[in-house]
Amino acid sequence: VVEVGRYLFAVSTLRNAVREGARYAIVRPRDENGIVQRVRQTVAGIDSAAVSVQVTFVPPSRSSGSLVTVTATYPYQSVLGIFRRPITVAATMRVP
Repeated sequence: VVEVGRYLFAVSTLRNAVREGARYAIVRPRDENGIVQRVRQTVAGIDSAAVSVQVTFVPPSRSSGSLVTVTATYPYQSVLGIFRRPITVAATMRVP
């Protein structure tokens, strides 16, 4: 039961972090390092250094109307070591 709670906490934390990264991206679409940093600063309770972040713009011009997708992956491992699974979440928003 505790392991399920930890897993769901990690999923929720990552979802929040990618939403924050996407919000940052629509305001500052050319600051890719800032977008990645925003995601890593927002995760709490998990190892931010282990979080892999990918930022994708469609079209890649990053202009008004472009869609930005921020994806984060975290290699979750249970405390007992019996359960390992990467968690991948994404958020998509439109550049105003």
